[in-house]
Amino acid sequence: MKKTHQGKLLNRVDGYSIIECASCGFKHIDPLPSKEELNNLYRQEFYSEEKPDYFKNAKEDFSWWMATYNNYYSLLEKHTKGRKILDVGSGPGDFLVCGKKRGWKTLGIEPSVAAYKYSKNRKLSVINNFFSYEAVRQYGFFDAIHAAMVLEHVPDPISFIKDMKKLLKPNGILAIYCPNDYNPLQEILQKKLKFKPWWVVPKHHLNYFDAASMKKVLVKTGFEVVESLGTFPMEFFLLSGFNYVGNSELGRKCQKTRKVFEMNMYKNGTEIINTLYTSLIEKNIGRSFFIIARNT
Repeated sequence: MKKTHQGKLLNRVDGYSIIECASCGFKHIDPLPSKEELNNLYRQEFYSEEKPDYFKNAKEDFSWWMATYNNYYSLLEKHTKGRKILDVGSGPGDFLVCGKKRGWKTLGIEPSVAAYKYSKNRKLSVINNFFSYEAVRQYGFFDAIHAAMVLEHVPDPISFIKDMKKLLKPNGILAIYCPNDYNPLQEILQKKLKFKPWWVVPKHHLNYFDAASMKKVLVKTGFEVVESLGTFPMEFFLLSGFNYVGNSELGRKCQKTRKVFEMNMYKNGTEIINTLYTSLIEKNIGRSFFIIARNT
């Protein structure tokens, strides 16, 4: 029986409605695109046409990503003694690079041909395919699975999570990193300062989670949430008068400022920054969220 998607209308952008779907338990666009449209976008167009500066920016951000990922791996290592990890939507492979340096056995799966080739040139183990249980099952079970900036793109994230769950060992851990959308700071900017909902991009993002809705989905699919952090609230810049929406040059300057802050914090270790970002996400504040959940 086909699921019906109904709920409160939040916005209309580019001919799509964004609804707070009662049956799904999270916000998403309506109607959802076809599988063929998504396949073409993520196999060929995403990095070449939609994000032409992605690899250039990734190189510029490499040391910051390594500091961030070392922090995230240290959190993963609190909850598993195993060291076999799958990175779903592995992109340019930075998360895999960090894991290998820490002694993890790493495997990525990435649908983009460009990102796959980029990763292979870095001597990383990567599958060029869309994620599914069938695409990965031959590689056995994993102690941990990481999916960053993935679940907002897929038409059925609950089934996607269930497929990842089937690949985890008993008590294995799932790490999810997603944009934290319709958060309180975005609501202030939209309702009080008359910003359009710039975070709504129906061609790329089908789903609009916040940390609270993602936790509910994870519990519903048989996980226990054990860690949750926000990321730097980039909306602080907008609220301070630095309007980077539609201005990629200013956006990069804001990102560099955020990197300087976090890199200086990491010089003191991770306790303070993790405490800060944990307390923020408890109020649903943070541009993205990082959640670790145990397979139960």
